[in-house]
Amino acid sequence: MPGPVAPSEEAIALLRDQARQLDVEDLVDLCYARASESLRTSVYLEALRGRPGEQAQVAACLLCFDLARRGDERREAEVQFLLPTLEHLFASSTEGLPPRSVQGLIDKSVVVADLWQALADHASRRDPRMHDAMPELEVEAMVELDLFDADEIAELEVGLDDFDVDLIVDDAALAAFDGGLNRLIPPPPAALFSSDNGRDIDRLERLRDHCASYAAPVPAAAGLHAMTQLFLATHTRAVGLFGRRNKRRDRALVEGLTAFLSLPSPPAEAAAWFAASDVPGAEPQAWTKLAELLLDVAAQVGAEGERQHGGRPAAAGPSPRAPKVTRS
Repeated sequence: MPGPVAPSEEAIALLRDQARQLDVEDLVDLCYARASESLRTSVYLEALRGRPGEQAQVAACLLCFDLARRGDERREAEVQFLLPTLEHLFASSTEGLPPRSVQGLIDKSVVVADLWQALADHASRRDPRMHDAMPELEVEAMVELDLFDADEIAELEVGLDDFDVDLIVDDAALAAFDGGLNRLIPPPPAALFSSDNGRDIDRLERLRDHCASYAAPVPAAAGLHAMTQLFLATHTRAVGLFGRRNKRRDRALVEGLTAFLSLPSPPAEAAAWFAASDVPGAEPQAWTKLAELLLDVAAQVGAEGERQHGGRPAAAGPSPRAPKVTRS
């Protein structure tokens, strides 16, 4: 079956010319006066984005959201950044009625009214952890998150590297790593391993990047880097706003498992940062989902390890050092 035919330059030019001659309300009305076409919606969206004024920008957000619902991945990513800018409009709605700047758009089309309501519903369910660099919002923590299962881990085809217990620690790098770690630990009652909002995620990503910088000379940094990346993966939604698989979560899982399975020694010290109550920044609940994921990984790695070592278990690493941190 032949694929879809690309729109001609003439068709696009005609739609652009129409858009220039219409005001915002008429442009949106024409877009939904009949069966909406993705090409028309896309061209009108770009035209609206080039116009000044709140009404034009809100209309552009509506069209972008509509295209995202139809499966346009580029528009899905754009919607993630647009939603926070619309929150003041949703907040100013009273008794279910939109602000006056939006009312003119809704009055002309039932479709647009439904689109506005759907956008408001999506904004109310938005998770600020769904995308890098999302603005901070005062939202409650997400507690119902999908866990990874063994089949999902197997699908990612992460390989196994043998553990190497011949470790060399660079004392200068270790001191620099510990110093940076102290600066990342938040003052009480905040916890380092928390994912309640965008600020927490930003701090965790800075911790992950800091650990990655010292992973080669400092084994403890390598372990904490891998487990922080896995923690971020387990605390991200399995699906995005539009019901499709969250590729960012998959990437975090692959990167975290790859780092974890390549560690030079078992990350016992890193695990203590997540589970021990006497470690600054620790939060008992942080360990639960991470531990469940690691149990699934251990089962898979164990089976593969037995095959690689002819039924003999891999060598164990040395006892971990105690974390050297400044307690707040």
